[in-house]
Amino acid sequence: MTRQLILFIQSDNPGLYTNILTHCVQSENVRSIYFAINSGSVGSISEEINKIGKIRDKFDNLVSKYPDKYKQACEMMPSFSQLDERIVRVPFTNPEFSINDLKRKFHDVENLIVDVSGCNKKVSSDIISSYMLNGIRHICCFELDNSVYSPEWKQQGLSRDYHDICREISYYEYVDFSSAGTTIKSFNRMRSQGQKVKLLSMVSIMLGIIVLILIQQQQNVSAQYATVALTLVAILGGINDIFGIVERLR
Repeated sequence: MTRQLILFIQSDNPGLYTNILTHCVQSENVRSIYFAINSGSVGSISEEINKIGKIRDKFDNLVSKYPDKYKQACEMMPSFSQLDERIVRVPFTNPEFSINDLKRKFHDVENLIVDVSGCNKKVSSDIISSYMLNGIRHICCFELDNSVYSPEWKQQGLSRDYHDICREISYYEYVDFSSAGTTIKSFNRMRSQGQKVKLLSMVSIMLGIIVLILIQQQQNVSAQYATVALTLVAILGGINDIFGIVERLR
């Protein structure tokens, strides 16, 4: 049975997506590729299409060097003329709003793969929880082995592209969150990150209200302490975002 893939586009790293697509075509029997873009983004759709174009460019470069590894996956990429019908618009802040549209578009959700590898942790955890609760079960994530990030790996001149990470031993895992066992740890990691973001946002709002109240009551010293606390929370939020971005770029 052939399968369909919805690839969520958020990361700027085309290498991540060529790895996912190559694996899915070669190992998951994917024959139709769709791209989910953020319908609530402040940017234009052309920015998201540009990211998809970079995936095509990356494939072209890889095929010229390693045709045996990448040609099949590259040929499964929709052409530019097909792209409009292969784009799925999803509000990343509220992915549950897209469920009914997805079920109308993809009748056989049992053979549908939703890949969230390129999303930040909050978006990923929201998609996993809302989609799985509504019967879209096969939410997947591409995870590289830790050894790929080691100095020894770089010293051998190895890249993080599919031709290097999939050799006699595969240096990656394609996690399906509908499977029991090893997937629980990965899901908990994503869910934890999302909870941190929500908690920091709530604390920031509360501290902001407290600062305003203290200023109105002319309790300037207390207001200064509350402002310092608000600044610290904002810094923690920034650090959290930086680590999320670094992890996606890796």
